[in-house]
Amino acid sequence: MGASRIIAVDTVPARLEMARKMGGDEVVDFKASNNVVETILEGTNGRGFKAVGLQATFERALRSTRPGGTLSSLGVYSGDLKIPPDAYAAGLGEKTIRSALCPGGKERMRRTTEVVSARRVDFSTLATHRYSLDQIEDAYDLFANQRDGVLKVAISC
Repeated sequence: MGASRIIAVDTVPARLEMARKMGGDEVVDFKASNNVVETILEGTNGRGFKAVGLQATFERALRSTRPGGTLSSLGVYSGDLKIPPDAYAAGLGEKTIRSALCPGGKERMRRTTEVVSARRVDFSTLATHRYSLDQIEDAYDLFANQRDGVLKVAISC
């Protein structure tokens, strides 16, 4: 989608390796590094970040967003999301927060389908586990608890 530099932040080795294989310019284990925010600020000149799912990740993303920048926060949060006033620069930093589970709706899905259909990127290795629809609870449990090297789960009918 035009990103000039991709920095993947995670703590699961398999996810970091997959991010590298899928074109990540740099991968950062947030549990092994105390300088995630500084790494992102340096690597993007304070311009870009996407965050998914955790309060700590959201806060790091917000702190990594330059004044006047936009934080694109995609995904589902597991609890109440809090915006720390210092990270938001108490509103004086002119930061914009955009959040959605699936931003762009049908248009985003159309473009995603085109990318997959063009076979320019091999996404098959992302689905590390496959389940039938009647096993969906087991699949969600596996993914939610990040067991057995799971990256993505494919559910089939």
